This record gives sequence, structure tokens and C-alpha cells, in this order.
Amino acid sequence: ILPNAMVMPMDGYHYSLDKLHKMENPEDMVYRRGAPDTFDPHSLKKDLNRILHGDEPSVSIPGFDHAVGDPQPDQHTFIRGQHDIVICEGIYLLHESDGWEDVKNYLDYSIYIQVGIDTCIDRLKERNKCIPGYTHEEIEVRCEVVDRRNA
Repeated sequence: ILPNAMVMPMDGYHYSLDKLHKMENPEDMVYRRGAPDTFDPHSLKKDLNRILHGDEPSVSIPGFDHAVGDPQPDQHTFIRGQHDIVICEGIYLLHESDGWEDVKNYLDYSIYIQVGIDTCIDRLKERNKCIPGYTHEEIEVRCEVVDRRNA
């Protein structure tokens, strides 16, 4: 990555497991984690606004540790005066519902990368092997049932 750029992953804006457990149908929300309504686009927009229009010398943003299974605070840092480019990546940045509708207003450019769904699911199955509390077989099923639908 360029020295004047930073990557801002959307994954840090998953709702925490604690928050999902307090929502209506908590078991379903946890199982479907990764669906558009299991993220916090309001906090993402707040942080994008701080980066675009704020005057703070730095803005810390969350990341997501799949081995821990929850977002982690302060995993990435935008430094004003150093970072001229912010690469915000994620599957729902251009989504048209569930609170994501105006995220695109914070972006100067968008790039859509077309990848076959089977390739994506295979990659998820490999990545998700580290998720606590699931067997490899459960990961296989979850990727087919939940993640294939989210894609």
C-alpha cells in the first residue's frame, strides 16, 4: 500500500456479539452475522465524516479479529497530514438498504471487483476456520446457508 494511504475495513463495524444477543431474535442475528443488518453503518458513517470533515490529528477505527469473533477498537488509524487516501473496503458500502443507503456519499470513487461466488465461498470457508465455537462442518454449512445468501 502507498505510504500516504490507509485501508479502512468495513468488518470492524460488525455489531458485537453482546449487542447482537440483545436484539430481537438474537440466535438468528448471531447466526446470520455478516448480513447487512448485523453491521453498524451509522458508526461507519460517523468515522468517515470525522476523517472527511473533522480536524482531529488522528482517527482510530475498529477492526475485526476473526479468531476473537468480535470487532476490536483502535485497530486502524487515519493520520491527518499523512494519509491522503483512505481505501474503505467492504461488501455493503454501496448497499441500498439497512442504513447503508448514503455511505456512498462519503466516497469519491467506488470500484466493484467481480469474483465468482463459488470462489468467494471457498475463501470464506478457509478464513472462517478460526471462528471460535464452530466445527469445520458447521463452518461449511454456515458459509453455504448464510454467506452465499449475503453475497
